Amino acid sequence: MTQAESVTELTPYLEYWSSGIYMFKCPGCKYLHPFHVKEGAHHNGSIWVFNGDINKPTFTPSLLVNDHYPSSRCHLFLTEGKIQFLSDCHHELAGQTVDMVPIDV
Repeated sequence: MTQAESVTELTPYLEYWSSGIYMFKCPGCKYLHPFHVKEGAHHNGSIWVFNGDINKPTFTPSLLVNDHYPSSRCHLFLTEGKIQFLSDCHHELAGQTVDMVPIDV
């Protein structure tokens, strides 16, 4: 029997899922993106390091979403609560640094 996933809202900008995932809303893609911090949480074994600050989160290394699909690719750094979108993002925020947005927006 598998245990049910629980979600904790840490701030309006950051959630923690019991499987070892921090979620935030990408203002470019308009949907949630994950940082996996527990071994085995990501299908390919990737693990990100979290600075522990829920108000100004930093995760390393960069996050690359939809890497094999350039038309929906999103590539970013989340540092001290700021999202730095890299130039290979598909959306209009590519190359810009913006504040995190509330998840429920």
